[in-house]
Amino acid sequence: MDKLDIKQRVLVTFYIEYQKDLPEMEKVNATDLGISHDIFKMALLKLINEGLITGVEFTRGGQGNKILGAFTTNILMTSKGIDYVEQKLGITPTLTAGEKVREVSKKVAEWGYNEIKDFTVKVAAEIAKSAMGLNGK
Repeated sequence: MDKLDIKQRVLVTFYIEYQKDLPEMEKVNATDLGISHDIFKMALLKLINEGLITGVEFTRGGQGNKILGAFTTNILMTSKGIDYVEQKLGITPTLTAGEKVREVSKKVAEWGYNEIKDFTVKVAAEIAKSAMGLNGK
Protein backbone atom coordinates (compact mmCIF):
# COMPACT_ATOMS: atom_id res chain seq x y z
CA MET A 1 0.00 0.00 0.00
CA ASP A 2 1.33 3.43 -0.94
CA LYS A 3 1.71 6.19 1.58
CA LEU A 4 -0.82 9.01 1.65
CA ASP A 5 -0.57 12.22 -0.32
CA ILE A 6 -1.46 15.50 1.39
CA LYS A 7 -5.09 15.49 0.26
CA GLN A 8 -5.50 11.96 1.61
CA ARG A 9 -3.84 12.91 4.91
CA VAL A 10 -6.33 15.75 5.32
CA LEU A 11 -9.22 13.40 4.54
CA VAL A 12 -7.97 10.73 6.97
CA THR A 13 -7.71 13.33 9.73
CA PHE A 14 -11.33 14.40 9.11
CA TYR A 15 -12.28 10.70 9.18
CA ILE A 16 -10.67 10.36 12.61
CA GLU A 17 -12.51 13.39 13.99
CA TYR A 18 -15.75 12.16 12.38
CA GLN A 19 -15.65 9.05 14.61
CA LYS A 20 -16.50 11.11 17.71
CA ASP A 21 -20.11 11.40 18.87
CA LEU A 22 -19.81 15.18 18.53
CA PRO A 23 -17.09 15.86 15.96
CA GLU A 24 -15.36 19.23 16.07
CA MET A 25 -14.13 19.40 12.50
CA GLU A 26 -12.53 22.80 13.01
CA LYS A 27 -9.85 21.00 15.08
CA VAL A 28 -8.46 19.66 11.81
CA ASN A 29 -6.15 22.42 10.57
CA ALA A 30 -3.10 23.10 8.45
CA THR A 31 -0.80 23.94 11.35
CA ASP A 32 -1.41 20.68 13.22
CA LEU A 33 -0.96 18.71 9.98
CA GLY A 34 2.33 20.48 9.29
CA ILE A 35 1.26 21.89 5.92
CA SER A 36 0.77 25.41 4.57
CA HIS A 37 -2.63 27.07 4.75
CA ASP A 38 -2.74 27.40 0.95
CA ILE A 39 -2.11 23.67 0.48
CA PHE A 40 -4.76 22.89 3.13
CA LYS A 41 -7.34 25.09 1.38
CA MET A 42 -6.57 23.46 -1.98
CA ALA A 43 -6.88 19.99 -0.43
CA LEU A 44 -10.32 20.99 0.92
CA LEU A 45 -11.38 22.22 -2.52
CA LYS A 46 -10.23 18.96 -4.13
CA LEU A 47 -12.01 16.84 -1.51
CA ILE A 48 -15.26 18.73 -2.15
CA ASN A 49 -14.81 18.45 -5.90
CA GLU A 50 -14.34 14.67 -5.57
CA GLY A 51 -17.44 14.34 -3.38
CA LEU A 52 -15.55 13.11 -0.32
CA ILE A 53 -16.57 15.92 2.09
CA THR A 54 -19.24 18.61 2.26
CA GLY A 55 -19.86 21.71 4.34
CA VAL A 56 -16.73 23.81 3.84
CA GLU A 57 -17.36 27.52 3.57
CA PHE A 58 -14.75 29.55 1.71
CA THR A 59 -14.14 33.26 1.76
CA ARG A 60 -12.80 34.61 -1.52
CA GLY A 61 -11.51 37.89 -2.79
CA GLY A 62 -8.87 39.77 -4.67
CA GLN A 63 -7.70 39.24 -8.20
CA GLY A 64 -8.89 35.91 -9.53
CA ASN A 65 -11.33 35.43 -6.63
CA LYS A 66 -8.63 33.59 -4.66
CA ILE A 67 -9.58 31.50 -1.62
CA LEU A 68 -8.66 33.61 1.40
CA GLY A 69 -10.03 31.40 4.15
CA ALA A 70 -11.85 28.16 4.83
CA PHE A 71 -14.33 27.50 7.62
CA THR A 72 -14.39 23.81 8.51
CA THR A 73 -16.87 23.75 11.41
CA ASN A 74 -19.69 22.26 9.33
CA ILE A 75 -17.68 19.65 7.41
CA LEU A 76 -19.18 16.21 7.11
CA MET A 77 -17.67 13.17 5.49
CA THR A 78 -19.79 11.84 2.66
CA SER A 79 -20.50 8.11 2.47
CA LYS A 80 -18.12 8.10 -0.51
CA GLY A 81 -15.43 9.74 1.64
CA ILE A 82 -15.89 7.23 4.45
CA ASP A 83 -15.73 4.32 1.99
CA TYR A 84 -12.62 5.81 0.38
CA VAL A 85 -10.71 6.04 3.67
CA GLU A 86 -11.80 2.61 4.86
CA GLN A 87 -10.79 1.00 1.57
CA LYS A 88 -7.49 2.90 1.39
CA LEU A 89 -6.52 1.90 4.94
CA GLY A 90 -8.12 -1.55 4.96
CA ILE A 91 -10.54 -0.71 7.79
CA THR A 92 -13.55 -2.95 8.34
CA PRO A 93 -16.68 -0.73 8.17
CA THR A 94 -18.41 -2.61 11.02
CA LEU A 95 -15.75 -1.75 13.63
CA THR A 96 -16.70 0.61 16.44
CA ALA A 97 -15.51 4.22 16.29
CA GLY A 98 -12.77 3.51 18.83
CA GLU A 99 -11.59 0.47 16.90
CA LYS A 100 -11.48 2.48 13.67
CA VAL A 101 -9.37 5.19 15.31
CA ARG A 102 -6.96 2.56 16.66
CA GLU A 103 -6.64 1.00 13.19
CA VAL A 104 -5.89 4.39 11.63
CA SER A 105 -3.35 5.08 14.38
CA LYS A 106 -1.50 1.84 13.59
CA LYS A 107 -1.37 2.62 9.85
CA VAL A 108 -0.18 6.21 10.18
CA ALA A 109 2.43 5.20 12.76
CA GLU A 110 3.82 2.64 10.29
CA TRP A 111 4.08 5.36 7.66
CA GLY A 112 5.61 7.94 10.01
CA TYR A 113 2.78 10.49 9.99
CA ASN A 114 3.32 11.72 13.53
CA GLU A 115 0.93 14.66 13.15
CA ILE A 116 -1.97 12.34 12.35
CA LYS A 117 -0.90 9.82 15.01
CA ASP A 118 -0.95 12.58 17.67
CA PHE A 119 -4.43 13.54 16.50
CA THR A 120 -5.65 9.92 16.72
CA VAL A 121 -4.42 9.63 20.30
CA LYS A 122 -6.45 12.70 21.34
CA VAL A 123 -9.59 11.49 19.56
CA ALA A 124 -9.24 7.95 20.96
CA ALA A 125 -9.09 9.39 24.48
CA GLU A 126 -12.21 11.50 23.84
CA ILE A 127 -14.09 8.49 22.44
CA ALA A 128 -13.10 6.36 25.43
CA LYS A 129 -14.27 9.05 27.87
CA SER A 130 -17.57 9.35 26.02
CA ALA A 131 -18.08 5.58 26.02
CA MET A 132 -17.56 5.50 29.79
CA GLY A 133 -19.89 8.47 30.34
CA LEU A 134 -17.03 10.74 31.45
CA ASN A 135 -17.52 13.44 28.85
CA GLY A 136 -18.47 15.99 31.50
CA LYS A 137 -22.08 16.38 30.43
